[in-house]
Amino acid sequence: MKKNFFKISTSLFILFAICFFIYVFFIPVSKDEKTIIEINQGDRLSVVADKLYNKKIINSKFLFKLWMYLTWNQNKIKIGEYEILPSSTLNQIKSVVTSGRMYNKYITIPEGLTVKQIYEILDSRDDLVGKITEVTEEGFLLPQTYAYNKNISKNDLIIKMKKAMEETIDKEWEKRDDGLPLKNKKEAIILASIVEKETGIPEERGLVASVFINRLNNNWRIQSDPTVIYTLTNKYGNMMGRKLYKKDLEADTPYNTYKIKGLPVGAIANPGLESIKAVLHPVKSDYFYFVADGSGGHKFATTLEEHEKNRAKWKEIRDK
Repeated sequence: MKKNFFKISTSLFILFAICFFIYVFFIPVSKDEKTIIEINQGDRLSVVADKLYNKKIINSKFLFKLWMYLTWNQNKIKIGEYEILPSSTLNQIKSVVTSGRMYNKYITIPEGLTVKQIYEILDSRDDLVGKITEVTEEGFLLPQTYAYNKNISKNDLIIKMKKAMEETIDKEWEKRDDGLPLKNKKEAIILASIVEKETGIPEERGLVASVFINRLNNNWRIQSDPTVIYTLTNKYGNMMGRKLYKKDLEADTPYNTYKIKGLPVGAIANPGLESIKAVLHPVKSDYFYFVADGSGGHKFATTLEEHEKNRAKWKEIRDK
């Protein structure tokens, strides 16, 4: 009798173990959509099980806790925000909450924004903590998409952007063309920021850069409107619909490239990688002028006479 009972008990245990194994590793238990779970400091296994159950990520708190104990993970849960993928198994959920690999959010910083505009974007995000106290020189934040999680601050992101720009300019400066009228990496960033603000068309960056390189090589003023706008807007960079007048070009500032020769004292925006490449590997051209063509691009010219004709055409289009 005892022998039969032992056999039945053993058989039932093996059957339960097999079913439990299949359930843990092969049966999806979470919802058909991704879910974010937040685990806070001090949350013990029972609290985490409650959160998972209430969000319908698991359908049994008991089985989840049992699996955590059986795998010696009951005290290995990490704080943070985690993404549970659709149709995850119990074992996959266990792996997520003990991994420390937190759910990442993303923020995209477009090319050509000023430091003030970038700070404004970060300040508008409710999911970023702290105040920005990091001092940042204009032009030294790399525009791109950044991943971040719950534990990152606004200052952390700024430091991350600065490091990304530092690594980028270091790498690109080493590969620069010979004979450029640029003394150092800062001057490369300054010129790249001007190119970034002058054109939003990727195919034009090299040509715009060639115009400024040609002017610098010939000791001409580069005469770029965005350098005037930068000071005019108190280093914000957006005219908010205001027009740029001829009298604005007479402003006596260290950024006004209509008044000074060479580059301004600093960048006027934060340039992207492609604008940096454009000034370090400019297109070879004989162009010294460019003006808007009325379709979003520019007309380039070698002589002043040709440039004046292009300006007249642009004026006709603009005044229609």
